[in-house]
Amino acid sequence: MKLQSKLTLFSAATKIIILLVLVMVLPSVVNRVALYSTDQRLLQKKEQVFDIIEERGIESFLSDGTDETYGSYNLLKEEFISMEPIDPSQINNRIENTLRKVENEVVEYRVLSLGFELHGATYLLEIGRSLDTIRETSSTLQKYALYFLFSVVLLTVFMDLAFIKVLLRPLTLILRKLQRIGHPDSFKPTPLPTNTSDFVFLNETINAMMGHVKEAFRKEKEFIGNVSHELLTPISILQNRLENLMADPAVPDTVLLKLVENQKTLHRLKSIIQALLLISRIENEQYLKNERVNLLALVQDVVDEISDRAELKNVTISVSLSQSPVLQKANYSLLFTMLFNVVNNAIKYNKEGGSIHISGVRKDTRYELCVSDTGTGIAEDQLPKIFSRFKRTHAPDGESHGLGLAIVQTVAKFHRIKLDVSSEPGKGTDFKLLFKEL
Repeated sequence: MKLQSKLTLFSAATKIIILLVLVMVLPSVVNRVALYSTDQRLLQKKEQVFDIIEERGIESFLSDGTDETYGSYNLLKEEFISMEPIDPSQINNRIENTLRKVENEVVEYRVLSLGFELHGATYLLEIGRSLDTIRETSSTLQKYALYFLFSVVLLTVFMDLAFIKVLLRPLTLILRKLQRIGHPDSFKPTPLPTNTSDFVFLNETINAMMGHVKEAFRKEKEFIGNVSHELLTPISILQNRLENLMADPAVPDTVLLKLVENQKTLHRLKSIIQALLLISRIENEQYLKNERVNLLALVQDVVDEISDRAELKNVTISVSLSQSPVLQKANYSLLFTMLFNVVNNAIKYNKEGGSIHISGVRKDTRYELCVSDTGTGIAEDQLPKIFSRFKRTHAPDGESHGLGLAIVQTVAKFHRIKLDVSSEPGKGTDFKLLFKEL
């Protein structure tokens, strides 16, 4: 999972957890707030009542200020106010929930009870508010609070997503730059458009590291190219000397046999050096891609060239290309070498009397060329290693050095050809080449 997705999921998860906790404690908190608000409202009503008594006298509530009581309920019985004379010993100031019977109906109220003295007499003032009204208010507050919390969570998640995307954009640019690297030589060190010091340091470190890798590859290619070139001269001299000795009639047959073996060894060594030199030259881009190559003609030329080897092993080769695509920017000799090595492997590892089928089909702007054989196949655990240099399975003729497919891969990269190999041991191998530019 990408870092951006992880950060977004973490941010969303933490907010959801916080939301769940708030949802759990919200009813209790809202109820407390509603009760507190109600208590404050009752205290305000008490002050209003005292203001009326001070302005108009107790007679505004009690006609003679002694024995009569006063009670008033609003139309929906949501609130009430009552006042009555009491004994001073009965004073108990409090705010509590209590039940009251109003017109044969029992209603639960939040009631403020307050005793006070006026003109030598003691009175009990009670102001109440229906708990059903309080609960309805509390429910409304909870509902809108939940809506608000959900909205805040969604808004912050989207804001976090946008911020994380902007924050991690330099990392995305670094990853894209690394993904475009097909070869160290193609890497171009570029500054990163960001003021985040961590990303700047990471980009500079990668640039420096790729510079070292690029220099190491350059030295390796130069070494291989120079050594390969220098070794060809003494090998050619040795081959000429052996040929002269073999042409001498005075050389005994036993010595002649040893000279022939030495000549074969030198030939194999020369083939290895030439293969390494070819790979080095391709990687150093010493070849041009300035030819138009007809793929059908190329396949036919390879088949004609290799048909003698196929006949020696009694292997039949068939060709069926749906079209004849033309590669616009290519190198014919390199493509010939690449396809020749693929078909040669199909012959070498095929069974006696087997077959090879070369097919081609267009896929949109691309063209897929497939070389299928009925040979011994390749084990699944060996497939990732087949393009490694000097890595090979057993060659029946003993002449393979593990460089054929390394050359194929190098030429394919040079021409931006995608390689795909699938195989089943005992049944054969399918070698696919996907040409991207036609």
